[in-house]
Amino acid sequence: MNSEQEVLIQDRSSKTLPEPLRSWAGRRTSYPRDATIVQLFEEVAARRPNVIAVACGNVRLTYGELNKRANQLAHSLRRKGVCAETMVGVCLERSAELIVALVGILKAGGAYVPFDSAYPRERLDLMLADTRTPLMVTQESLVGVALGDRKVPTIFLDKDSLEQQAEFNENPSPVSSATSLAYVIYTSGSTGKPKGVLVENRSVVRLVFNTNFCHLTSEEVILQFAPISFDASTFEIWGALLHGAKLIVVPTRTSSLEELAATIREHGVTTLWLTAGLFHLFVDERLEDLRPVRQLLAGGDVLSARHVRRVLEKLPNTTVINGYGPTEGTTFTCCHVMRPGDPVPDSVPIGRPISNTFVYILDAESRPVPAGATGELCAAGDGIARGYLHVPEGATEKFASDPFLHESAARMYRTGDLARWNENGTVEFLGRMDNQVKILGHRVEPGEIEVALGQYPGIRQACVVANLDEAGTKRLVSYHVSADEVKPTAQELKAFLTAKMPAYMVPSFYVRMAALPLDPNGKVNRSALPKPVAGSQQSPSLESGSALERSIFDVWRAILRIDRIGLDDNFFDLGGDSLLLVAVHSQLQRLLELDIQVTDLFDFTTVRSLARHLGKRGVIRHSIAAAQEQGQKQREVFARKRTVKGGRP
Repeated sequence: MNSEQEVLIQDRSSKTLPEPLRSWAGRRTSYPRDATIVQLFEEVAARRPNVIAVACGNVRLTYGELNKRANQLAHSLRRKGVCAETMVGVCLERSAELIVALVGILKAGGAYVPFDSAYPRERLDLMLADTRTPLMVTQESLVGVALGDRKVPTIFLDKDSLEQQAEFNENPSPVSSATSLAYVIYTSGSTGKPKGVLVENRSVVRLVFNTNFCHLTSEEVILQFAPISFDASTFEIWGALLHGAKLIVVPTRTSSLEELAATIREHGVTTLWLTAGLFHLFVDERLEDLRPVRQLLAGGDVLSARHVRRVLEKLPNTTVINGYGPTEGTTFTCCHVMRPGDPVPDSVPIGRPISNTFVYILDAESRPVPAGATGELCAAGDGIARGYLHVPEGATEKFASDPFLHESAARMYRTGDLARWNENGTVEFLGRMDNQVKILGHRVEPGEIEVALGQYPGIRQACVVANLDEAGTKRLVSYHVSADEVKPTAQELKAFLTAKMPAYMVPSFYVRMAALPLDPNGKVNRSALPKPVAGSQQSPSLESGSALERSIFDVWRAILRIDRIGLDDNFFDLGGDSLLLVAVHSQLQRLLELDIQVTDLFDFTTVRSLARHLGKRGVIRHSIAAAQEQGQKQREVFARKRTVKGGRP
């Protein structure tokens, strides 16, 4: 960042925002504030037409080729009626075609709406109805997933012939401005319905240009691993393409730690974003594979100081960046940059406002609190979203006019996060004002899950909380009161919720209670709810188990941190999730010296079925007895690694 271009915001009222809060709150830098994403991309494509823009598997697209294919799609979209701010659905696997789709939609003047193929039908139907999208860009294998039985015009990027006449290879005439809608991403809603966040072009441009948290140039190699329904993808995709850098798209089928590590090594990835959980797992299991990375961003949940220190000690060329920000603030609001030799406190700060973003910590009367005092973190500046889809401006208490920046269009977002200014001007995250939690990097409103549970026949009351185990792993727990004659099993409730919401929002444990504990005000006393008892309801029954079953049992027990596991217990019913499954996969491959597909662990979710499947393959290259001896050592090491907690959302 050129510090000479950094200008302290001048139009604040010193009476309402005193020093040092005024200088800490944020700074403006010079960046292409009035440019659109498309304009900046087309400038790069014109300068670097023969440079690789996107690599995915065996597919390579230069900037010239990407621009041409996106132009063809844009002209096809316009011929189908897409114009300024038309919300166009996108349901594609992570691929080069996905990037073509995003660029093409923006070139047509539209805004992209990610439809995650892993979402349940009910969620996708809600999004289709809410956005009223007139068109879906997808692939033939996913059209049923994306649309169900709805009749929406589609463009198949893997099948349809786009507008390929010579004139359609050219850039379409622009119809968007810096304040035009760029995308709509859905977040969990406390009222029981997810909310579509409206993000404008300017917010994205401000994220990746002349900013103070990382260095983006044409020399970067940036990994694209986040789903586009997760706004970390905003940084990955546009951080690369608007600077002429190389974007390495990880194919959807890649899901193991080993495959991801191999991609980083093969392409020499220099800038990488990981959820906090995956960051911790990578540091524990594959630290050396991170050696090419110069800028390692992590966030979405609490960040462990121990893991950060280990990276800074072992990888002297790597900077670790703790990124914080709600979707409504366009990916990052604050970042804390840590370099080798820097002290790392036990509670890792979320740092300082990124350039062209402003942070206020306010009390209940919207007055700034002094350094060291706790208040609500409120974000402002060019990153703030327009608002929520179909929620009129001013109809939500979350968005308001910025009271400290005297510009007519300046917006402020109340995050609901508690924070404080440290004496050096960095921000420390202290928790939530409400019950919102982060699960696997995703924001989850327990109220949305509680509303869904209330729709199950016979459920009279429901309460959902996040339980933190001694290793720092968060799992959702559902407590419910039901009619005497209604006693749904955990499996029945899980299946019911799985049909309604994404997997990360489905609780791991279900506890039936005669009544929920209440506080003196008549509200559910969440602190008085009993801790769930994790583990099998049946006997482990390993006396008759095979040696291979015992090896799998050992790995499960170490990673799930429970002792009682039956041969026929489902991994996910025991509290497992997708991230823990990746850890199981990594441990089993090392223990058994066996190539295992991650999909095998999703398909065979009990000790017995997985052992039977692996045993049939007959390619284990050393004795099970040796594996068991090694497994005992690995379990002890892994258990020790998971006992340290960290600090950051």
